[in-house]
Amino acid sequence: MLIGSALTVKGQTEESVRRVSWQVKAGVGGAYLAGGVSNIDVQFGYHVGGGADIALSKNGVWRLQPTLQYSQKGFSFGGYYGNEQIMPADYDTKFHYLEMPVQMAARLRLGEDVFLTFHFGPYVAYGLNAKTTMTITDMDSHDTFSGHFSKPCVFNGIAYDKENRHVAYPKMRRWDAGLAGGVDLTFWRIIMGVDWSSGLVPVCEGGFIGNLVGNVLNSIFFGSDPCNFTLNFSIGYQ
Repeated sequence: MLIGSALTVKGQTEESVRRVSWQVKAGVGGAYLAGGVSNIDVQFGYHVGGGADIALSKNGVWRLQPTLQYSQKGFSFGGYYGNEQIMPADYDTKFHYLEMPVQMAARLRLGEDVFLTFHFGPYVAYGLNAKTTMTITDMDSHDTFSGHFSKPCVFNGIAYDKENRHVAYPKMRRWDAGLAGGVDLTFWRIIMGVDWSSGLVPVCEGGFIGNLVGNVLNSIFFGSDPCNFTLNFSIGYQ
């Protein structure tokens, strides 16, 4: 990145050295809980938001990008639901956040009005709502359990994972914080990018779902308590 930034000093266009630009972005991706749990799957969601792109250097290479966005995170799992009659079910848990990443960026010029931008920095997020949609697969019947940021969720005491282990959620933490980064390709004013985020604040205590061996293995690699992790694809306009 340092070598590339040196090469971009010469020949920057007026657009590339503009002091402040504005961006809007939206996209889709996958979310997951890393650490302390097992028997879960990726949850798909979307994000949308906007922010500033502020040049910090005269040549326009080094930049600051504060953003405010709505973001969906969470996880899913397959299992069963029922008391006397046990039925296959899918559970989709979504956390809805108002999120603010503040990232440093290096913007490298590839050609006329074509730029490659690497960005990285911290984020903080506030949970607006969290809920789980349970679908009985054989009957196409739905039920919604909400308020995970306010109280535990026991699913009426009759929810199970794919290994027939009882599942009940503890109260989820409303605040989240961590690190985020990615790379964007800008052509004229169109932005296409890939980005990730990794939470440093546990969503809750681990062990509420999955088997003991799987939970211990995840704890070795990712920590004993689950944290949010996302990988997103986005498109935007500057």
